[in-house]
Amino acid sequence: MLFKLRIISDIMEKFVLHIDADANNTFYQLHESIQEECNYDPSQLATFFIADEEWDKGLEIKMFGAKPNIRVSPVELLMKNTRLGEFLKQEEDKLIYVFDIYNQKSLYIELNEIEMEKTINMPVITLSKGIAPVQLLNKSNGNNLIVKDDQDSQSVFSDLGELEDLNEIYGEMSNIL
Repeated sequence: MLFKLRIISDIMEKFVLHIDADANNTFYQLHESIQEECNYDPSQLATFFIADEEWDKGLEIKMFGAKPNIRVSPVELLMKNTRLGEFLKQEEDKLIYVFDIYNQKSLYIELNEIEMEKTINMPVITLSKGIAPVQLLNKSNGNNLIVKDDQDSQSVFSDLGELEDLNEIYGEMSNIL
């Protein structure tokens, strides 16, 4: 059974990603496809949530389980051993993919279509438009600096003025000391 998934972002309005995935593919395989297509750092934690019609988070499907001696819940869902077909049953089923756990940056996934007679081995990107929202750390630029994903963040400090303007208002630092 083939799932046609549509992925969007609430941060980057023009970003759209379509992925075809098999019902037998794992959430981890879907995670890897998203990570690769969006150039995300694979060392960062990510998680999926089953979402309801209003995009409220439900069950979590984690990357890693709890430590063996810590019992979190009787049933812990892990990406590597949870198949998409276990939770995606009908068109308009929704998932939330949190790709930056610490800042709660997410992608929103909706099942657009089911093709019963088709199967594939691995998820396949069928459409990629726009720029994906970036993670906190961007290793692709080679300098490991924190990158802002909000387009307005570039101009946050532009209204503060130049250093010379501050000197005019408060005087020279040497006069204060």
